[in-house]
Amino acid sequence: MKILGKFLKILGKIVLTLTAFLIVCILFYFGKLKFEELQAYREIKAVQTEMKPLSAEYIPKNISILSIGEAAHGCKEMQELKLSVFKEMVEKRGFTAFALEADYGECAEINRYIEGGEGSAEEMVQKFAFPIYHTKEMAELISWMREWNESAPEEKKIRFYGFDMQDPEGSYDFLKDYSLSHKLTTEEEFSKNLDCIKGENFSLNATNAEGVIAFLDSLKEKVEKSSEEENKDKQDFLMELNTVRQAAETWLSKEDSSVLRDRDMEENVKKILEIEQKIGSGKLVISAHDGHIQKENPIYNSMGVLLTKDFGEAYYAIGTDVWKVTDNIKVFGEAKRTVQSFVSIDPFAAQARFAKGKQYALYFSSITDEKSKVYQLIHTPMKMLQLGEGYSFVMRFFPNSYRVKSAPVQRYDGMIYLYEGKPIEILEKK
Repeated sequence: MKILGKFLKILGKIVLTLTAFLIVCILFYFGKLKFEELQAYREIKAVQTEMKPLSAEYIPKNISILSIGEAAHGCKEMQELKLSVFKEMVEKRGFTAFALEADYGECAEINRYIEGGEGSAEEMVQKFAFPIYHTKEMAELISWMREWNESAPEEKKIRFYGFDMQDPEGSYDFLKDYSLSHKLTTEEEFSKNLDCIKGENFSLNATNAEGVIAFLDSLKEKVEKSSEEENKDKQDFLMELNTVRQAAETWLSKEDSSVLRDRDMEENVKKILEIEQKIGSGKLVISAHDGHIQKENPIYNSMGVLLTKDFGEAYYAIGTDVWKVTDNIKVFGEAKRTVQSFVSIDPFAAQARFAKGKQYALYFSSITDEKSKVYQLIHTPMKMLQLGEGYSFVMRFFPNSYRVKSAPVQRYDGMIYLYEGKPIEILEKK
């Protein structure tokens, strides 16, 4: 018994020591995180002299694609920036198109409304497969575009596109109507091959993807051989065939889905630009998450990396960041959403508290004095927010899971910084 007592006493000391060590480690870990936050929050007076408003006058005139990023999808102010940036480029630079990280089919339907179709902007936002776009801010963007077109001359009219391919069900009705009205196939044959992408019956998978692709290719061949002249419906039909095909290919490809998706999105942006070069200014604003639009990506060739390779200085990327955001974000593995707050510890975002309206822009090409504090900072790796569309409580313990570390000038041509961001409010379907 004495031996057992000694053993238990030693075991107790070991457990107590390990517990104390664990507590010290936890305190050190969270203390370090808090120290980083306090360091990043310090006032940097030199930044205040470089703060600029959002204005087309600071953006080079030789660009054909301007991208505006989002550090967080569920932030109200970042959705407002889409309209602010697009208005600047339309009114002051003659841009004629806006393209969104959403499927081509659903955006084509919205564009028909913008060009004078029936409905309302509030009804149009419900066309998006992503609920993050079912907002007042997106309705305001669509309303402004429609109002602009009502008085603009033909050569200055603007259009709305999508360059994603994750939700092909938005293309079902248009593809069916066009195919049947142009006698490209029978209703029975169409349903047999494409009912798998139809709304609630969506069942596109690895088993039927190959057949879907073959059917889409047969429709494309018939359209390309037809004598019908190029028109808006034919253009949309071919683009929607392509994006639905891309969605099917993801089930068959052995490539990483992120690599494939970003390459497909870049291909779609290039096709949209080609359309605008024929019918518009040949200049467009695109909007997507910061991770897609950035010009460098250490992990894989994202859309912005590919656009930079293809267009060089004609591609201009504006990233965004916010010091503290209260974000409307989807819960990992569940259908529900939650509202959560995050801090970026980006020192530039912290300076936004001193800016007018607590928002400002930095245009990196105008910061040329290599000895200046701001020049050195934009070339210094720092942590920035890149919050995806998925939340888990575990993220509270690992804040670097929603932060990236990089020199701002490496990823973007400029950045818009906010001090605080509020959550989007998702409109319910009436």
